[in-house]
Amino acid sequence: MTSASVSARPEEGVARTVRPLVVGALSLLGGLVLWWLVTVLFDVPAYKLPSPGAVAAHGWTLWQNGALTVHIQQTLAEVVQGVLIGSVAGVVLAIVFARLPWAERVLMPVIVVAQVTPKISIAPLIVLWLGLGIGSKIALVALVSFYPVLINMITRLRSVPTGVDDLARLLKIGPVARAIKIDLPYSLPAIAVGLRLGVLQAVTAAVIGEFIGAEAGLGYLEKQAQDNDDIRLVMISLGLLCLLAWALYALVGLVERKLTARFGG
Repeated sequence: MTSASVSARPEEGVARTVRPLVVGALSLLGGLVLWWLVTVLFDVPAYKLPSPGAVAAHGWTLWQNGALTVHIQQTLAEVVQGVLIGSVAGVVLAIVFARLPWAERVLMPVIVVAQVTPKISIAPLIVLWLGLGIGSKIALVALVSFYPVLINMITRLRSVPTGVDDLARLLKIGPVARAIKIDLPYSLPAIAVGLRLGVLQAVTAAVIGEFIGAEAGLGYLEKQAQDNDDIRLVMISLGLLCLLAWALYALVGLVERKLTARFGG
């Protein structure tokens, strides 16, 4: 292997990292240009489809006034807290199911029914139980985010090499110690994969909860804008939700890659 080929590897790695970002940025730019062309060439009324510049200017004004901050913080708090609670529940249940198959046979049908039921139909019930505050949104987010973590971790735990099981029995490692020292570290990449899927569903669940009944949040803001026929604010809320979901997805994806490199896929 020549020194030239060795020195080229870091550059190839940078190119593989930068290329998707460039392609994504160009794709977004192309979408904005197409949006602007539609509003100009077809003379679309602003109350139906405002131009990108009009939406951006209105959004900047609201940002400077601090009108968006409380709603962004509310939705972000709902998503983060709900995902954390759901992830812990998924991890605990996965360990229990892996060690007690009868518990999985008893509880998994209930879990599956809860997951396949449309969340838009569950949300009113949760809001009635827990009220319009942040608690009902956190509960709804936890409900949808724990399932991907549960399924991915169960699959990972069932692939533990038999030699590890034999060694754990030989050393007489208790169930709690095994969960902390073996199961959890071994399952970290699978947990990260589940989180990556869960955060996208979590943003959707938070918005559904805010649509049904809330006092703040980007979903609440979008619903109020719809009721007031403010299409610019609707599009601003939608854009912020997309940005929030993308940022969380990218962050968890970064963690997933590092854990996979450390513990294996």
